[in-house]
Amino acid sequence: MEARLQEILIRAKKDVFSSSGDTLTKLKGDGLDFREIKEYEFGDDVKKINWKATAKTGATKVNIFNIDRELNILIIFLASGSLHFGTMRLKQEVATETIATLAYSSIKNNNRLSSLIFSTKEEKFIPPSKQLGAVYQISEAVFSEDCLKKEVDYNKLCEYINTVFKERSLIFLVGDFYGDNIDLSSIAYKHELYALVVRDRFEENPQIRGDFEFVSPIDFSHTEVTMNSQSANEYAKLLKAQDNALFEHFSKHGIASGKIYTDEDVYLRLTQIIKG
Repeated sequence: MEARLQEILIRAKKDVFSSSGDTLTKLKGDGLDFREIKEYEFGDDVKKINWKATAKTGATKVNIFNIDRELNILIIFLASGSLHFGTMRLKQEVATETIATLAYSSIKNNNRLSSLIFSTKEEKFIPPSKQLGAVYQISEAVFSEDCLKKEVDYNKLCEYINTVFKERSLIFLVGDFYGDNIDLSSIAYKHELYALVVRDRFEENPQIRGDFEFVSPIDFSHTEVTMNSQSANEYAKLLKAQDNALFEHFSKHGIASGKIYTDEDVYLRLTQIIKG
């Protein structure tokens, strides 16, 4: 296990600190340090339009931010039993590499990095640091976390963040985001959020036929299922509808988001998501 973790850390560090690894370190934390509102000028970022001020004055207004600012970055691993799956790699391993890459990027950019493992409660919290050792701490904790029989309570997560993190932060949530009615609105208005959804392509489009016994990673209950093309298609449609609702929620509340699959290059996919 230690050797595999070292491979992940070496790859993530190389991606971030190589000459081609600058994209993730350019995170500015837009919205974290508001300065003023001004009239829109050609070339201004339309994403920064202040719609309330625009409606009130009749002239297009944009928000201006101080971007050269030390950021508070919080990386949260959402520990769920469903992460103990993967056809190419375990989703938990991909989550580890995702978190290591983000953590190295934070340290390289001289930001304060905190990290958290959360299920229905705080499993582990690593306090703010600018030291490279913090990357190993969170990566090792995520890689070795026993996720089986755990699930994420998003309401308790939001309560925890609102109670513990008083300063505005740039928060990365890393997990597979399975569940109905996931609501992050109570933290999205205060913090800048990225939801990084780690998935395996097989679980979204199962190509299996026959009789199978499925075991729940949450309570270890057993379910006998006959899977055919019709039932597989119905399952895929249900999951797609759930995901559509999830990403609509993200969009509605200004939460940047994207999926990272177990067969993808983590650094390249992260770059695409963050560049938007």
